Amino acid sequence: MVGGHRRLIWQIYGSHLLVALAALVAVAGLAGTLVRGFYLQQAEADLEARARLIQSRVGQLLADPAAIGEYCRQTGVASATRITVIAPDGLVLADSEQPSAEMENHRGRPEVEAALLGRRGRDIRFSSSTLYDTMYVAIPLPGKGEGANEAEVVGVLRTAIPLVAVAEALAEIYLRIIWSAVLIALLAALVAWLAARRLSRPLEEMRAGAERFAAGRFTPPIKEDGAEELAGLAGSMNRMAVQLALRLQTINCQHNQLQAVVGSMVEGVITVDGEQRVLDLNRAAAELLNVKPEQARGKSMQVAIRNSGLQQLARAALAAAEPIEGEFTLLDHRGRERFCHAHGVRLALTAGGSKATGGEESTPGKPLVCSQNGIGAVLVISDLTRLRRLENLRRDFVANVSHELKTPITSIAGFAETLLEGAIAEPEEARRFVGIILQQSRRLHAIVEDLLTLSRIEQEDRRQEVPLQELPLMETMQAAVQLCWDKAVERGMALKLSGPENLRARINPALLEQALVNLIDNAIKYSPEGRPITLSAREEKGEVLIAVRDQGQGIPAVALPRLFERFYRVDKARSSRLGGTGLGLAIVKHIVQAHRGRVEVVSEPGRGSTFTIYLPSPARNP
Repeated sequence: MVGGHRRLIWQIYGSHLLVALAALVAVAGLAGTLVRGFYLQQAEADLEARARLIQSRVGQLLADPAAIGEYCRQTGVASATRITVIAPDGLVLADSEQPSAEMENHRGRPEVEAALLGRRGRDIRFSSSTLYDTMYVAIPLPGKGEGANEAEVVGVLRTAIPLVAVAEALAEIYLRIIWSAVLIALLAALVAWLAARRLSRPLEEMRAGAERFAAGRFTPPIKEDGAEELAGLAGSMNRMAVQLALRLQTINCQHNQLQAVVGSMVEGVITVDGEQRVLDLNRAAAELLNVKPEQARGKSMQVAIRNSGLQQLARAALAAAEPIEGEFTLLDHRGRERFCHAHGVRLALTAGGSKATGGEESTPGKPLVCSQNGIGAVLVISDLTRLRRLENLRRDFVANVSHELKTPITSIAGFAETLLEGAIAEPEEARRFVGIILQQSRRLHAIVEDLLTLSRIEQEDRRQEVPLQELPLMETMQAAVQLCWDKAVERGMALKLSGPENLRARINPALLEQALVNLIDNAIKYSPEGRPITLSAREEKGEVLIAVRDQGQGIPAVALPRLFERFYRVDKARSSRLGGTGLGLAIVKHIVQAHRGRVEVVSEPGRGSTFTIYLPSPARNP
């Protein structure tokens, strides 16, 4: 039973079986009644026949009570029948089983009354004498002899037999009727079941086929057999399934194309209905908003996407007749601020709104429905964070370049003006000023050279024009140490080199040497005199690690995220005094990126710093 409805087979089977059982009970009851009536009629006719056989003799013996009593006893014993002779006044004259003197008056007995009226009488009742149900048949004894009127009833002759034998015969017949009825009932039940099954099976197959069609499985087709009406219905359903399959195939093809386009978009796409429930969102939107698509679909934006700026834009898009644009900010899963631009447009949703926008169901079997006003909106979100950061980097770069170039240019111009104004006539001052001009021009040249180097590395990296070869690392590391050796000796520092001789990596020797020289040079500049500097290499977890460790003053934690930016200095005054351009670590980062690697730094103030270059192992980067 499904939904309070009984199955058709049980309805058909129950009604057929009920009709069959009712007919069987009626037939069995009628048969029992007819058989009982037949047996009673036969008994009645037999008793009447016995009475007629002795009627004349009893009439002759009416005048002799002793003789008639003896005759009744003998005849009753011989015929197994109780014979009673009754006078017109109801007095029992003779009885084959009991003394007549002890018997009560029989005038009021029904059969006796009928016989006294001149006709045959019959009655069935419980006999107190025999303690059984007994059938009594009485006939009148007409008058005879001289002067007698034959129409006059001079007595009643009654014959009787107990119905024990009849009851036993009827009981046996009833038992046979019952067993026959049971067998017929079982046969009728089987026939009714087969008939109901034959009628309901095609309908059940059609229901199963309809459920398959509803689930999107259109094969195998429904069998077109059974009655003409059922076969025609099955054929119509099969034709409907073919049409549905073609239409669903078209819809799926269009849906897949749409999903492929939307899914491959870099921009995030969100579809909402009139109540700001999320109907659908693509992968880019889910990653940008840090939500799971299956959890967001069907929920309100206030619950699924907790961003007031985006919610406000969604409300504006639903209310505006024209497309709207706006910007908002959000925090990613790392807590970093991201800048986004959204373009929204209102659209009309049909009934079952998720289908109009390619949305999915929020829960199985429960499709999303659009709002009563039948509207929704599509929001296309672009991530402007990279552009904003590039703009900030460009502004910072221009400002830093301007600042870095302004200082030596100002110094050169100032001292040149001083020389032109007369200081050139003073040899000592002129020599000092010219030395400063030379120093600043060299600094200016170094900045320009580093900028050109950085630009060249970036361009070659973008074009993938940096040639890489699988070579031993130790040769390049030794070359870098040799270039920095004199400067380290001047400050009393020891340069220690360690690593396996056979360690190899895919490198550009000149660029990697420049990166190591920059790191070693920084370690020499920013470490106290006499402290050792270690350059080591090893292979670990599929990567080649090159580490430069010093025992200098360390770097504050707040400066570590910006350490590899152009012109960024932890200590600007000291960096300028030591002659740094602020581009050395930026060059190191881009050289390592050109090697498909990365560079990291670990540092604690007062305990030194370790710069580590991670390069892919040759086995992983063929």
